[in-house]
Amino acid sequence: MIELNWTFFVQIFNFLLLMFILNKILYKPILKVLDERDARIVGGQEKAKKLLEESQSILKSYNDKLYSAKIDAMTVKNTSRKQAVDQANMIIEEARRNAETIVLNVQKEMAEEIERAKRELEPELGVMAGTIAQQILGRKVA
Repeated sequence: MIELNWTFFVQIFNFLLLMFILNKILYKPILKVLDERDARIVGGQEKAKKLLEESQSILKSYNDKLYSAKIDAMTVKNTSRKQAVDQANMIIEEARRNAETIVLNVQKEMAEEIERAKRELEPELGVMAGTIAQQILGRKVA
């Protein structure tokens, strides 16, 4: 049969005392440090997730603004190009009208000059014809 003596109770007491001391000095502080570390890790993960969401939101906002700026730039470019083409067409049309006016004026002046030359040369036409005939025939024509 099993004998129980006083050393057994002392060993149980020592074991319980050791468990109590180790629990107070070692296990609880280690568990506390591990819990704090877990809390920091979870907090860091939540903070990282929040920062990631925030950065994605900022990136989306940036891309939206960039797209809007590109659209605005294209609109301004197209408007400027259209204005330049319209202005060039107006300048070309004005130059064409001016050229037509100049051509008409020159034609009118030439017609007037021809008419004036005809009027001036008409009285001398008979004399010129006689002189030409005389030079061709080599004798004086009456």
